[in-house]
Amino acid sequence: MSLLKCPKCGEMFSDSYKTCPFCAEDEEFYKGGKKPKKSGRRMEGHQKTPSILGPVMVVVVLLLVGLLGYMFFGGAVSSWLDGLKDPKPPVSDPVDPGVTDPGTDTLVLNKTELTLSVGGTEKLTVTGAEEVTWSSSDDTVVTVSADGTVTGVKSGSATVSAMSGSSSVACTVTVAVKLEDLKLVTQYGAVDYKNGVYDTTMTRIGEIYEMSVDGTDSPVEWSVEDSSIATVDANGNLKSVSSGKTILTAKVDGHTLTCIVRVN
Repeated sequence: MSLLKCPKCGEMFSDSYKTCPFCAEDEEFYKGGKKPKKSGRRMEGHQKTPSILGPVMVVVVLLLVGLLGYMFFGGAVSSWLDGLKDPKPPVSDPVDPGVTDPGTDTLVLNKTELTLSVGGTEKLTVTGAEEVTWSSSDDTVVTVSADGTVTGVKSGSATVSAMSGSSSVACTVTVAVKLEDLKLVTQYGAVDYKNGVYDTTMTRIGEIYEMSVDGTDSPVEWSVEDSSIATVDANGNLKSVSSGKTILTAKVDGHTLTCIVRVN
C-alpha cells in the first residue's frame, strides 16, 4: 500500500481508495447543507497569506500627517526648540568710533596728525558733509578758523575737531618752536647776537638783568657755568658777582640758547 496526494485538496490518502476520501467527505457535507469540518492539517494548507497593503498604508498616512504638520507648525516648533538652548548674546556689527550716528554720512579728515611752528598755518579739509563746524580744544595753543585753517599760537598740543550733525572727526596738532624763532632778551631789549652767539656785558658788580626768551610761553630752565662770576635764579634774574666771563644757558622747547656774560 502506498500514499497518493490529492491534486484537488492536497491531502495524502491510501491507494486503496479510488478517489480522495477527504474530497468525498466535503461533498457529502455540502450536500447536507453543512460546512465541512476541516482538519487542522487541511486548514494549514488553505491559510490565507497575510497582506502587507494595510501596514504600508498606515506608514504612508503617518508620513503625510508628519509632512503637513511640519509645513504648518515647523517654524513654531523650531523657535520653541531654539528657546530651550542656552541663549547667546546677539553679535553686533563693529561701530566706527568716529561715527556716533550710523544714519549720517561718514566724515573723513585729510589729516589726523599735524605739526606746526609758532605762527605757522595749515588748512584741514573734510569730506562727507556739506557744512562742518570747527573747534580747538585749546585756543591758547592752536586756533582754527571757519574754513579749517589751523594756526599755531605757542608750543604745546591741542585737538582740532570737525563736526557735522552727530558725527565728528579730530586731528591732533602739535606746535613745535623752531630755534630761529627764539630770541634771548633782557628788560632793556634784545641781547646782542653776533656770529651765531649771544653776548652781553654787565658794567658793575651786583647788577641784575631780567632774562627771558621771546618766541615761546614755555617755562625756561636757566643755568650759569661759573657762579663765582654771575648767578641766575629760576625766573631768569641774572646777577653779576665779580669781574670775569662766564656762560649763561637757557633751555626751552627742546632748544638750548647760550649767552656770553661779561662782567667788568
